[in-house]
Amino acid sequence: VPWQRVAQDTGARVRLIRLTPDGRLDLDHFRELLSPRTKVVAVAHASNVLGTLSDMPSIVEQAHAVGAIVVADGAQSVPHIPIDVQSLAVDFLSFSGHKMLAPLGSGVLWGRRELLEEMPPFLGGGGMIREVFEDRATWAPLPEKFDAGTPSVADSIGLAAAAAYLDDLGMENVRAHEVELAGYAMDRLLSLPDVSVYGPRDPNGRTGVVSFNLDGVHPHDAGTILDEAGVAVRAGHHCCQPLHRVLDVAATLRASFYVYNRADDVDALVDALATARRLYQRKSA
Repeated sequence: VPWQRVAQDTGARVRLIRLTPDGRLDLDHFRELLSPRTKVVAVAHASNVLGTLSDMPSIVEQAHAVGAIVVADGAQSVPHIPIDVQSLAVDFLSFSGHKMLAPLGSGVLWGRRELLEEMPPFLGGGGMIREVFEDRATWAPLPEKFDAGTPSVADSIGLAAAAAYLDDLGMENVRAHEVELAGYAMDRLLSLPDVSVYGPRDPNGRTGVVSFNLDGVHPHDAGTILDEAGVAVRAGHHCCQPLHRVLDVAATLRASFYVYNRADDVDALVDALATARRLYQRKSA
């Protein structure tokens, strides 16, 4: 949506990369879309629906070859996998705090210094100016140039504490835990009749997000039954309607496993789904 608004304001054109049958970005189609006129390549590092991890080295290399900058959405990757922003080689990386145990409303936008130096501030206020004259102003150096007004100090402290906590756990350990849980969850879900799981089957190529449907039961109805069983999932299109059109479903159920989940949480999910299936079989009989 933000890129659509930019295109409306500037006359730029937004072009979408197709997906492969297992839900990965189609890099052959990506190469077809690229040209010297391409200015920005914006990509989700990890899908919030399918959990798929994008091939960032290939994407960045090809985008930079035509002079485009790469903007990566790391909301679903930074909390879940080890990341070195320098080796990732993107030009901008954003992620939200509440996906990594931090307060709501906190987040990070990282950018390459040379690009940030060129950019004008997007907000005006105290703290972001060097000098103000009657007809102009000069800006403070980075990062203050982009930090107008009074910041949300408490949220920033909470974000730092969450990052320190994950660092103490070790992101390699976080990643290994999620891979194990995602693999176990997919195996258990696929053992149920009438369950469809979306995205690649290899847990090493995805995060701990697992989206699925119980055939014949609307995700919102199934989600209500799971909620009554004490199982928290999300039901809907997860702010990603175009992807659901590609999947040819109106909505999905999404289980999002993290550091606080265990295998018995997967078992509780599967048991509740079996209950939902039996309930709707009786209703349709």
